Amino acid sequence: MCIALAIASTAMSVVGAVQQANAQKAHAEYNAAVARNNAIIAEQNAQDVEQRGDVALAQRRQALNQTIGSARAAIAGSGLLVDDAPETTPAMLLDDLTVAGQMDILTLEGNIARESRRARIQGTQYEAQAGLFELEASSISPGLAGLAAGLGSLSRNSDLLLS
Repeated sequence: MCIALAIASTAMSVVGAVQQANAQKAHAEYNAAVARNNAIIAEQNAQDVEQRGDVALAQRRQALNQTIGSARAAIAGSGLLVDDAPETTPAMLLDDLTVAGQMDILTLEGNIARESRRARIQGTQYEAQAGLFELEASSISPGLAGLAAGLGSLSRNSDLLLS
């Protein structure tokens, strides 16, 4: 009777250890898949930032051109020469408008690049995380866990088996 209990206890230990190892492995594989999906989403976010940025830049360039065109029309409408010497008030006004507009565009480009880079860095972090989860999953061996549990149970029950 004691031998049967020892064998049953050992078998249950083996089955439990195998099930637990399988669950741990499945959990690590799931986490890796989630991290990979998050990396894909981060890349999609970076691309979206760039696409929206391209539209914003085009709109800003168009607005700058319209502002300069309106200023040129106003200058010409007041009877001044639009393409006069560089140190004249109309030329300096147009230069100021151009420089300010270009600064806005450069700032916008920098912001777009930073936001896109941030999303890509996040994606890289998710990829690294997925790699760690995959490494964890590959290091889990349900068979080895079952063997270890079985040997441990046998050594604990050796008194019963030898009597």
